[in-house]
Amino acid sequence: MSFQPPWGGAFRLHTFVHRTPDALPVDVIESIRAAILGSSLLGESNLTEQFSGTYGFSLTFRREALSEVKDRFPAFGPFLEAALLPGCNAFLLNPLLVQNGRGVEAHMDRSMEFYVDGLGCPIAVSVLYVQVPEHLSGGELRVYHRGQRVAALSPRPHSLVTFRGDLMHEVTAVEAGAPELSAARISLVVEQYRVPESLLAKVPVFELRTQTGAQA
Repeated sequence: MSFQPPWGGAFRLHTFVHRTPDALPVDVIESIRAAILGSSLLGESNLTEQFSGTYGFSLTFRREALSEVKDRFPAFGPFLEAALLPGCNAFLLNPLLVQNGRGVEAHMDRSMEFYVDGLGCPIAVSVLYVQVPEHLSGGELRVYHRGQRVAALSPRPHSLVTFRGDLMHEVTAVEAGAPELSAARISLVVEQYRVPESLLAKVPVFELRTQTGAQA
């Protein structure tokens, strides 16, 4: 299995996971929540089978399309400004909504291999917790390195979690507190890749996808 080397900078990958509390103001988080729940793109997840029963949509883009992403999804702009790493040039952005009885099975993110075979894992994955129901039970993010659990994070409202892209991870099943979509555990996730320049043309500049396929 291949994965991309760490980036240099203040965030050290050997820590595995970094969490920033209250990463964005409450009104910004609420705008993100409203944009996700009000989107006509929202539906059953178009991601891999590990996401079965969850909801969302995905957006693949290259760094040069960042302004277009902000134009199409202005509420997501502050999250992208806070989360995107300067050394990365391709991204997969997806809201993730998890209701009672659902979770995300253990997996490693390799979404960009849909376009670039053999590319491997992202440099990092960043997760913003947009909505955490008051009485949520379950829905914990668990992260593994070489088969050993290195983090078990209960979702905290408004926090931003970034973890190494080559780590196996899962979201445990939500047991209670999210009986309907509007009350779901909601996060906004971005996988961050460093694609070699020789392969970057294979990645769409901007592509929206739902369960029915690519969208205009």
